[in-house]
Amino acid sequence: MKKNTKSSSSTKQQWDSEFILPRIEKRISSNEDDYLSSTYSYADTGRVFHLRDVIVAIQRGDTCDSIRSLLSPHQTDLQSLKLKHEICGTVDDVPAFFFVVESGSAEMVRMWASYGGEVNTEYRQVSLLAYAIVRCLSPKADGPVVVATLLSLGASIDSIPPPFYLPIDRDLPETGPADSELAAFKNPKTVWISGPGRRLLTDALNSCFSLRYALHRASITEPLSGANQAIAKKHSATELLGVHYFLVGQAQACQSLVEIFMAELALGADKPMVLLFAGPSGHGKTELAQNMGKLLSLDLQTVDCTNLLVNNFLNEHNAQRSIVFLDEFEKTEQKVRESLLLPFQSGLHLDRRNLKLVDCSKTIWILATNAFDDTILSFCKTHYKELFTNTVGLNRRAAQQARKLGKKLSAMIKKEAIGHFGAPLTGRITSVIPFLIFSPTEQAAVACKEMDRFGRKLARPIKLCDDLKLYRPVGNIKLEIPFSYSVCKALALQGYDEQLGARSIINTVDSDVALPLVTQYLAARDDVSEDEPETCFTATVDADLGMIEVSEKQDTFLDDIGLTLNAFMGKM
Repeated sequence: MKKNTKSSSSTKQQWDSEFILPRIEKRISSNEDDYLSSTYSYADTGRVFHLRDVIVAIQRGDTCDSIRSLLSPHQTDLQSLKLKHEICGTVDDVPAFFFVVESGSAEMVRMWASYGGEVNTEYRQVSLLAYAIVRCLSPKADGPVVVATLLSLGASIDSIPPPFYLPIDRDLPETGPADSELAAFKNPKTVWISGPGRRLLTDALNSCFSLRYALHRASITEPLSGANQAIAKKHSATELLGVHYFLVGQAQACQSLVEIFMAELALGADKPMVLLFAGPSGHGKTELAQNMGKLLSLDLQTVDCTNLLVNNFLNEHNAQRSIVFLDEFEKTEQKVRESLLLPFQSGLHLDRRNLKLVDCSKTIWILATNAFDDTILSFCKTHYKELFTNTVGLNRRAAQQARKLGKKLSAMIKKEAIGHFGAPLTGRITSVIPFLIFSPTEQAAVACKEMDRFGRKLARPIKLCDDLKLYRPVGNIKLEIPFSYSVCKALALQGYDEQLGARSIINTVDSDVALPLVTQYLAARDDVSEDEPETCFTATVDADLGMIEVSEKQDTFLDDIGLTLNAFMGKM
């Protein structure tokens, strides 16, 4: 097939200026059975694998399950190495993984990596991570989660010069860090910054503080040893090693969880893991448990401790690894705690329906509680400087000191737990994991996470229909935050409450951003239609009052026409 040089030149120009990937055309085949454009049925593992077919399907918007169905038939012992080689290949000279990131699906990124995709691949000197960051300029995809996923899978941050994310507590200048700041970091990995990449990277990082927070976190995280990684791979637990990238704060809680889990895998423990998650509401206890289940592909049962019903779940997961999350554990009655002593100790549960023993030795029990909030809040206040300095991870000595303080707090809580839950149950707890309050930087990161979520919600298309569950009169809106750190810092200052955690900041985003935006949007329109053009709103901070300002961005082209007409009419 003759190559279209004009098209290739245009594609190169689009990439060099805006990092836009080409649209991949279907493979031309003389045999219709060789290319099934609608079903992609690969039931016969003897069929030839075509990477182009898969990329066409990804760009078409096929689901992750559909793409997996194209790959899984080729993952046999004989074909897995060949499949990995193909997965790491290119389509029209572009590494396939770039198209996967373009999809905006974190699930797709994880799946591609599991089949052998290389997270540190490059295209025209631009790393996959750098491309993922720039893709975050599009609010319709969950870009920050894609970036977090790549980092959790081992993507290197070497292509992003530190001045783009350090110091963490600032907005970048509109043109990016000064040349004098970047001079010390010139190398083959960062050469892409010298072109349009500098503007794109700056715009992306300024518009989404979560990205700079993730890069900062990566810079202070020490990778686990090769032995740990080998054990994790053997037990299909590799993704858990990067769980800290999916939470704001709670670095010590994440590290403790990973260390405990790795020790259990290494020793082959035959007793259940019983973890006490202690900390104020809204600081990540439920989120960490959910991410643990997701990253380990385990079923998770969340149980309200005012009505403890786990019999059916344990019976369905007999002798299987699973997670039981007991929320508000301090509300359990004494008889309930006594009934948990046997499964916590021996890994056996009596099914009262048939009086048969259920094997729950592989169950991970997580007891979440607010019972020790006063102790944790007081401890955080006393040791604030040692626990919440942004550079703790950049100074090994400071990091070790913070780690020692975390262990001290765990020991304090375990002693108090005897009074709350009794010695028999406390003695069966594998480990106490405290959840600390958020530092100012972490508060801003929480605010940005919520703003990202709200932005994606606004970007959805308008849908007018009779079904109220699907009815969506507000949509097709782009929310621009030119200086995300300043906005998110202001939201955190106005809203963060130590006892409410993330919920207090979410409420502030609702009242200070969502409410005024929707109010303005509806007030400016007599009617709403599904084909309404995209509307743009901006969120900024009033320099004098420190309050959030939300306003609809006017079409400058129409404004220019209006000014021209006014000037013309004035001369008549």
